[in-house]
Amino acid sequence: MFHTSTLRIGVAPAQARRPATLLARLAAVLLGSLAVAQAAPAADAFPSHPLRMVVAYAPGGATDIVGRMLAQEMSQQLGQTVVLENRAGGGTLVGTESVRRSPADGYTLLFGTNAFVITPLLHDQPTYDPVKDFQPIGLTTVQSLGILVTPKLGIKTVQELIAYARANPGKINFASSGNGSAQHLAGAAFANAAKIDMVHVPYKGTGPAMTDLLAGRVDIMFSSLVGNMEHVSAGRLNLIATTGAHRSPATPNVPTVAESGLPGFEAQTWQGVIAPAGTPKDVVARLNDAVVKAAKTQHIVDTLAAQGMEVRTSTPDELRAMLVRDSTQYKALLKQTQTSLQ
Repeated sequence: MFHTSTLRIGVAPAQARRPATLLARLAAVLLGSLAVAQAAPAADAFPSHPLRMVVAYAPGGATDIVGRMLAQEMSQQLGQTVVLENRAGGGTLVGTESVRRSPADGYTLLFGTNAFVITPLLHDQPTYDPVKDFQPIGLTTVQSLGILVTPKLGIKTVQELIAYARANPGKINFASSGNGSAQHLAGAAFANAAKIDMVHVPYKGTGPAMTDLLAGRVDIMFSSLVGNMEHVSAGRLNLIATTGAHRSPATPNVPTVAESGLPGFEAQTWQGVIAPAGTPKDVVARLNDAVVKAAKTQHIVDTLAAQGMEVRTSTPDELRAMLVRDSTQYKALLKQTQTSLQ
């Protein structure tokens, strides 16, 4: 051990310098090794317990169905159970707000849709900012909607729908998963483009809306084909068109709305995983990797393709850029259709 009383001003002899130098080097190595040893477990610790993924809709709809498939595959990728939780209400506001208020640790996620961007635009005082208040994880799917009609109307084409609606103003109604949902705006945009009057009937989720459509208590629904193709095949619903720019590979014989007399009409929905703002970058990267691998499993790709839904993944930054674009586009659409919760 060296003491200050033995140190002298000037250049110390080589013999005096060597032990100090070796000790310093040894200390540096030990400290470096300790830092690595401490950092490695911290990075590998996530996730150390089950995760929760919120779907802001009632059970039974397309988002719920796809969310459950994704959660199961993510559980395999992460080595921890991903529990899906339905929190419907407020046009997706209830579920979304529950995630925004959750700790930014990666253990609470939102399986969001277009409504994630739309909902705050419907309020005079936005409750949250979809870009600033959240951390995107990754896109999972995109799809066009199908125009599903109760057989009771006897309508089998878009042209017949438009003709009937014009002859019976206000008599046709259309269901949606809630005010401001992508289904709602697609229906409003269609009515605006076709210059017809349709009454909007909002529900707390796609499941309850579809139940009433199948029962003939509502007339039409602009909805995902996921979970509904069997109803079309069985004749319980008429699929008269899809809303994409091109025909869906799952229904090549069904025309698009644009082909059916409304050129340029297009409506597409997406689904993606989102976390609270401030989630650590390494956790975001881990979650994105799990989401991308889960979504691209052959089981999910094949199952969704048969229902007209395309698996399309992204980086967190790509999803953030899409949220910014969507905000601008939906503001314009809401202004055009004068859609409001008020």
